[in-house]
Amino acid sequence: MTTLKLMEATLRKLDRPTDNSTVALYKERLLGYLNEALLDLTAEFRPWRRDTLTVTGGQTELSDLPRTCLKVLAARVDAKRRLFYYGSTRGTLLFPGMEDGTVEITYRYQPALLSELTDEPQLPEGLQGLLVEYAAARERSRFDAASQNAARLDLTLYREMKGKLKRGYPAPDLSQIYHIY
Repeated sequence: MTTLKLMEATLRKLDRPTDNSTVALYKERLLGYLNEALLDLTAEFRPWRRDTLTVTGGQTELSDLPRTCLKVLAARVDAKRRLFYYGSTRGTLLFPGMEDGTVEITYRYQPALLSELTDEPQLPEGLQGLLVEYAAARERSRFDAASQNAARLDLTLYREMKGKLKRGYPAPDLSQIYHIY
């Protein structure tokens, strides 16, 4: 769902028109609310993904990953876990005993903030409805007491739905201690 679709859904929830001029009027404020929710959900859900990197000379750069890496959870070569170390710089991974090849990296990532109407949140599809709930609640909280009561209900609903999320754990073996000897 694009940022435009999220904004239109938020405006519909607020019983406001969804034409281009209304979207333009609310764009900056709703974009801020959607990004707040995105960061909040990232902290709670801890999204992860797997991508393949090329190892050259026993090392690879995390900047080659398609998303901003927060923490590498595992490295695999041919479905076998591989020992790795962080290099002298934050963005380098070292693989002892491996010269060249490809490695599958499992990592937690930070979704990019939304800035354009065509951007898509880098969260699973099922979580994107929560962005709308949060943005609508925040927008309602700006007005009179009746609107603020509705905003409290929306925020309570958001928190309850967020509380029922399962954290994003890629596999049970990634939460275990891995002995190399």
